[in-house]
Amino acid sequence: MRLLFFIFFIVCNLSVWAQKETISGKVLDAETGFLLPFASISFNDFSNGSVSNSEGIYVMDIPVDRLKDSLYFSYMGYKTLCVNIKSLMRDGNVSLHSAQINLAEIPVHSQTLSTLKIIKLVKENFSKNHPKANQIQRIFYHSSNTTPFSEANRMKVLKTSFADLDQGLVDEVLEVIPEDIKSYRDVIVDLYSYNAQKKIIPVEGISLQESTALSVQKQIEKKLLSLTKDIENSFKDDRLYYKLSSGIISTKLEIDESDTEDKDSLMRNNNDSTSYFLNAEYLRNDLDNFLVNTSDINSDNLEFISKPKKYNYRKELTLFDDNWVYKISFEPKEQGIFQGVFYISTVNYAILQFDCEFAIGKTTENINLFGIGHEVNYKKIQVIFEKMDSTYFVKYVNAEKKDFFSMDRNFFMKKKEKRFFLDKTLNKIKFSIDMQFELKSRWELLVINRQNLTKETFELNDEPKKITIKKEFIYNADMWDHGSVIVPSAELINFRRINE
Repeated sequence: MRLLFFIFFIVCNLSVWAQKETISGKVLDAETGFLLPFASISFNDFSNGSVSNSEGIYVMDIPVDRLKDSLYFSYMGYKTLCVNIKSLMRDGNVSLHSAQINLAEIPVHSQTLSTLKIIKLVKENFSKNHPKANQIQRIFYHSSNTTPFSEANRMKVLKTSFADLDQGLVDEVLEVIPEDIKSYRDVIVDLYSYNAQKKIIPVEGISLQESTALSVQKQIEKKLLSLTKDIENSFKDDRLYYKLSSGIISTKLEIDESDTEDKDSLMRNNNDSTSYFLNAEYLRNDLDNFLVNTSDINSDNLEFISKPKKYNYRKELTLFDDNWVYKISFEPKEQGIFQGVFYISTVNYAILQFDCEFAIGKTTENINLFGIGHEVNYKKIQVIFEKMDSTYFVKYVNAEKKDFFSMDRNFFMKKKEKRFFLDKTLNKIKFSIDMQFELKSRWELLVINRQNLTKETFELNDEPKKITIKKEFIYNADMWDHGSVIVPSAELINFRRINE
């Protein structure tokens, strides 16, 4: 009996283990041997596709029932290559050949249509080609942030009547802040979209570094323990309050006790060193805004299509998936921001792909008010769409942004006691802040698969309040259990999280 049970156990587990095979390799230019970043990889029905990463490397999980199928490798300006999966399991590297353009084969109307007319047709057909569909998208979403913190950044105590809060303590706080504050977080979620409603259902979340910012916050709170406890106690005493002011601007420090417990429980799990919690609503809004900002024609990030008067264009024709495609390069006029290229179908004027970045010297959100400054001094976006039947949806997004912040301002913090006529100042500190730093952000999004969604299915699935994020100390190729993901760059593979 035990033997039968053991055999049954082994057979069951073998069936689980055999549910998928993983293939990996590089996508290269056949003539030069150069790696081709962000090449599209898919089955013939476009299900469970992937892309190569910035270094031309890809990985895909293949269900056992599809091992006899083939994969299609596509890249703008190259011939699409169909490769049997069995052969890819032996050698995953593939080489693509440049498409040879024969002008005699190009339809006359495709050659004669002006760029401005093409852009007009793109805008007129956008809602038809890129609809807001009711669907479930399984999404792999990577985000990372790096904030270099210069030693030149200073906070100086000018006056103080707080017993322990002096320049020495401030210097100790500044020493806690590392040269680079970094965070990496990857999640796989199912995004439910029905009409204008959204839900996310978590599948898996991993963080190579849950956030050095959180670690720094804990250390600063420890250094300023007496002050933070005194501020917390002031919320419990109706006679006491803290006030922060700078010039004509002042605010009373207050706390909304109704959401304190919820916020703390959703953002971290102090009882489990292997994981922490993330607010699901926050992630859903972040993900939804990211998709809109990088793929909606009305977004400022696509002004090179929506506002053609700001740009100069150059039109060419190329091949993609054995079809003629408009390749339109652009550069800004005085009021434009981006430079780059976008690809448009010659058949239905759908957007197939675009690559854009800030032109040299271009910035946005330039704010410098009362000694506080902010500007976006770099942005780069790449979006690849995939065709589903006769419509097109986002398949992959790669985006980078650099925000510059500055502060040169004096501040007062006062502890006050309420009086009938004039509130009494119990303690006060005056300090100056002179800081400059740059926030470097990067995102990658891959839609692993998608399926139609009914109203009934949408209503049956409830979005949880929190998502559990696992902490990983080093990159492990086997850390993901669910489907294909984007192969991380060498920077991320070599990253090791500091054990706190």
